[in-house]
Parts: sequence; C-alpha cells; structure tokens
Amino acid sequence: MTTIDKNNTSLEPWEEELFAMHRWGRFAFWFKKDDPKGKQELKRLRGLWDKAKPIDESLAMVMKQIMSLEICNWKLEESILEICASIGTKTPSKQGIGHMASMTEERWKKIWAYYLTLRKWLSSKGNDSYDILLKTCDPDKIIQDHVIEMLGDRNKIKELYVERFGLSLERWLGDYSAPDSPQLKAHQAAILAVDSEIKKVDPENTVIHELVLKNDGDGRLNLCNHKLFRRYDIIISSIGVGNWRGAMGKRGTDGLERADILEKYLSPIESWIQGRESDKNELSNRIHNLLDKQDAVKKFLASLFVSLLRSQQLAARKLAKQRQETAT
Repeated sequence: MTTIDKNNTSLEPWEEELFAMHRWGRFAFWFKKDDPKGKQELKRLRGLWDKAKPIDESLAMVMKQIMSLEICNWKLEESILEICASIGTKTPSKQGIGHMASMTEERWKKIWAYYLTLRKWLSSKGNDSYDILLKTCDPDKIIQDHVIEMLGDRNKIKELYVERFGLSLERWLGDYSAPDSPQLKAHQAAILAVDSEIKKVDPENTVIHELVLKNDGDGRLNLCNHKLFRRYDIIISSIGVGNWRGAMGKRGTDGLERADILEKYLSPIESWIQGRESDKNELSNRIHNLLDKQDAVKKFLASLFVSLLRSQQLAARKLAKQRQETAT
C-alpha cells in the first residue's frame, strides 16, 4: 500500500493529510493497488516546503483551511476561490472552509425542514407542534410538500423506515460523537429496536438496503456533502414506493461531473504555479489575480492545495468509471 510511516513524530500535519484514506491513500484502500503518484507528490512537495518554511501562525491557519476542503463539500467552488485569495494575501479566509465550517443558516433550515416534516408525518393526527418550527424552517412549505408527496399513503413499513431515517438525521443534527455519551448510547439502542422491527416486516431490506443507513450513513449523509439532499430524496422516495431506488435510479455520472467541475479550478492554479499565463477566460484570470505575485510560500501552499484535491478528483473519476462499467 502507498503509505508513509505514521509513527514518525516528525511528520508535518500536511504530510499526514497527503496520505490520508480520503486523499492519496485511498488508491490503495479503494482500488487495491500501489499507486506511486502519492510518493511522487510527497517528494515534490517536500522540496517546495523546504524553500517555504518556516511559516507564521497566519500561514499555518491558511494551510489548515487548505487541508479542510474536500471535493465532496457543497461549497467547493466558492471555497476554492476563498482559499486562492487566502494564499494570495497570506491570510486565512474569514469564511468557514470545509466540513461543518461551511454550513450556513439557510442550509441548516433546509435540513431541519426535512427532519421536522418526517417527524410531523409520524406524529398523531392533530398534533401541530412541529408546525411552529416548520414555519421558521420552511415557511412556504416547499420541503414539506415535497417530502409528503414522496412518502405517499401511510402504512406500517413506511412508518418504521421513516422512524429509522429520522434517527439517522438526529445523529447528525445532535452531533452524538462522544463514544461514551448517554445520547449515543440511547441512540444506538433506538436503532437496534427499530431495526429489529423492520426485520420482521422486511427481512431482506428491500425498501432501504441495510448498508445505506449503517453508522447513520457515514460520510454519505454528512451535512456538508454536496449530494446530501439528493440522498435524502433517494431514501424518502424509496420508502414511498416500497423499493430501494424504485423512484430514483442511479445516475452514474456524479463522480465524472464533480471531477470536471474541479478541473476548471485546478488547471488555472497549476498554470499559475508553473509561471504560465492564464488561459484568458474569466475564471482563470480571476484565480491568477487572487493568487497574485508568486513566491516560495505561495507556491508551496498552492501546490499542496492542488495535490490534495487532485487525489480526490482522480479517485472520483476512476470510481465513477468503474460503476458505469459494472452497470453495463
């Protein structure tokens, strides 16, 4: 496997990130092959790092933001431009970058609207307690109408699956992350109870495959994922029709589309790193202007930024192609 010695205490945080399972390390993890690209990147970046260090606290924060952004983030394009500006000015972005830092009030409201609508659907007739909160999260009832339409008429199996999905949403909304917390223990007990009931009526998990909500969806249902609401809709519509993906089939092109979007940004950054002129389009000019005049520190930061995202781009494209080949 393409790895570095994790026991080496002298490793810089960026070196560890480079070979993380969601970066260059995923080629060995997902595709079961030793890919030399990661080692080549490490050697190249170490050469740039030697010329750039030491860095001050402000630049360390810029590097932390660079390492926080991933291809799956819902604000990927906006965040790339923010980081380019940060590299250009050598000051961290005031905007939240990566993971949960990128969440906005509007996005939180939409997530809560899905959750509260599911809870309202499960509630006893005449119970309008959820409406008070939904007036804030979804005043025009756009999400409510959407979810209710997907669910269709009630039955026992739908109620169980809606409860099961609602529990997974609670895990993310409540951030039950501490392994010994009473919240997590109660949550896991509830999951076991509902899963037991589901097995009685749907032993083959034909409505929602048991792996879909395993560990509450893992990273697939992370609130900052760019496909979050599509995944919500796939799950809810499957409950509605009583069959997994019975209403929404696989597209099989998501990874390719995401890789293409990312390339529009990585290419201008690379041309700046290489000292070439921009491609004379609006985006390329903007990125070159944001990065401004090159020096050793900026060159290292920009190169690290490209490498971390490039590893995810290549993996996304490769995985999408594999899925397409399997489907055919």
